[in-house]
Order: sequence, then C-alpha cells, then structure tokens
Amino acid sequence: MSKLFILLFFAIVLVSCEKKEKPIAPYDRGNVASTEVSLGSNYQYQIYYSLNKQQTVKSVDRLDWDLAFDCSNNHIILTNNGRGIYIAKTDKTNLSEIMDTVGYKFYWGQPSLNSDSLAFGQWWKSLPKVFIINMGYNQFGKAIGFIKCIPELLADNSLKLTYCSIESNAPQTINIKKDSKFNFNFVSLLNNKIVEIEPPKETWDLLFTQYVKLLFSPPYPATRNYEVVGVIVNNSRIETGFNFKQSFKDINSSQIPDSFYTTRDAIGFSWKWFDIGANSYTVYPAMNFILKASDGFYYKLHFLDFYDDKGVKGNPKFEFQKL
Repeated sequence: MSKLFILLFFAIVLVSCEKKEKPIAPYDRGNVASTEVSLGSNYQYQIYYSLNKQQTVKSVDRLDWDLAFDCSNNHIILTNNGRGIYIAKTDKTNLSEIMDTVGYKFYWGQPSLNSDSLAFGQWWKSLPKVFIINMGYNQFGKAIGFIKCIPELLADNSLKLTYCSIESNAPQTINIKKDSKFNFNFVSLLNNKIVEIEPPKETWDLLFTQYVKLLFSPPYPATRNYEVVGVIVNNSRIETGFNFKQSFKDINSSQIPDSFYTTRDAIGFSWKWFDIGANSYTVYPAMNFILKASDGFYYKLHFLDFYDDKGVKGNPKFEFQKL
C-alpha cells in the first residue's frame, strides 16, 4: 500500500467513528408578557419590578423614606425628590449657626445621579458643612418643614448624619452603613431610623416612581424642574437601548442595537405625554426599549397605557419579551 492510501484509509475510519454532534435546542424565550403596575392615582407607591420573574418584587409608600446612601464605591446621598425633598448647601460648619432658610438656594437632585446633578453635590470631598433639607409634603399635601443636617463620611465608609429641625439645637445622629447586596440603603429622618425600601439589587430591574426632572420648557427660553412619573432602571443589572424603527412584534434577536446606556432614567417618562386639551395622558407604543440584562439576556419592552380599566391614571401597562 502506498502511504497516501494508508492516510486516506485512516482519515475515513476516524471520520466514520466520530460521534455526530447533537443539535442544540433553541432557548424558549416565552410569549410576550403583558402586565400592569399600580402607583395609585396620586403616585403614592414606588414599584420594583423583575423582568425575569415577570412580577412586582416590592411596593413601598414613597412617604416612607427621605434620604438614601450609595452602597457602591461612590458616596452619593440620594434624595426622595418625588416627595418634594430638595437641598440647600451652606458654608456653615455648626448646626447652631442655621435657624432659617433666608438667602439660601435650593436644588433638586436629578435621577441620572451624574456628579454635576447631585442635590448634596460631592459632599464627601470637602470638610463637613451644614445642609438644609426641605422635607417635602405629607400624604395630605401639607408641607413638613425643614431639617438641617451635617453629613460625615466615617473611616469605615459609612455615613453619619447629625440633624434636627431648623429651629432646634438638639441634634440626633444616625449611621447608614454600606451593604453590597443593595444599590442604596435608606433612612427616614422623620422617624430617626433605617428603613428597608429597595430590594436586593440582583432581584429587580425596573422602578416605577414619581421623581423630579429638569426639562426645557418651550416657548420659554429656560429650564424648569417638573414632577414626572416614569421608570428608573437598576443600572447595576440593566443597560438600555432603543428601537423606534420596527414595530414591537417585528423586533427579534437580530435587531439588537449597537449602543446601550447605563443612565438610570434612560427609559424615563417620555413614553407618554399629557394632552392639555383632553386632560389626559397618551402613550407611544412605537417607543421600543431594548434592555440588556447582566445575565446576558435581552428584552424588548414598550408601553400600552397609563390608565387602568376604570380610567384611573398611575397604572402603567406594558409588554415585554425575551429576545
């Protein structure tokens, strides 16, 4: 036998003995899920939702917390501005030096939490100063009043808050520790206690809530802060992309966008608009959001309504599906 014949013989034997590859069953993406969450007609509740579980993880009263402390390597203090809380920074270092709000300018924190849009600013980069907190309003729409506080970053990276009402000189203190299982840990200054608000960060994707957003207001050449109702994404799990070209039903896994964003309010509120003439909200179903989850899955999502079957607002209805 020639060497060429022998090589061909063994090649045929090896190929014939090789196990056939088993076809991989396609992953079942499931049907389109259609659901509705209820914030209440006065937007009283904040709803944490899981796309993977297709359910609400937690519903909390938005009056139950005032501030939250970032559990990441940042030291952001988040304000509950959906309840009307906003902040003024002073140049004072003692609480006793502040007894009123005269002459101070107040700021709303923006939902993006970019470094240039924080209500407390980058407070940890300077010596402790007094901040004045407008505490917003209660469930009856009555103003709660003002609290003055001094935030301090401790050696273990926890937050120490020393605070009291603006007319008082009898401060209390509370410490808020970081916990890597969460994005933020929350505090109620009105009740002087840590409160459990946000679920563990691996358990939820979307937060439906009222919040304040700085918007351009035509025809006036200025911007204004508006209370809006929208969606904040859990940006430790979710990145946001867009597809406004295809219809929702036609979007598939071959149409994943090239760009995704980690902005917390990338979904935001603009999937609806308020018609002043009709005194009602209209939803844009053609605004399709493509969500990239940290587990590698993608979802398409769009909104269908802002009203429930009885015509009550504050009940976003939406569809989504794994791609």
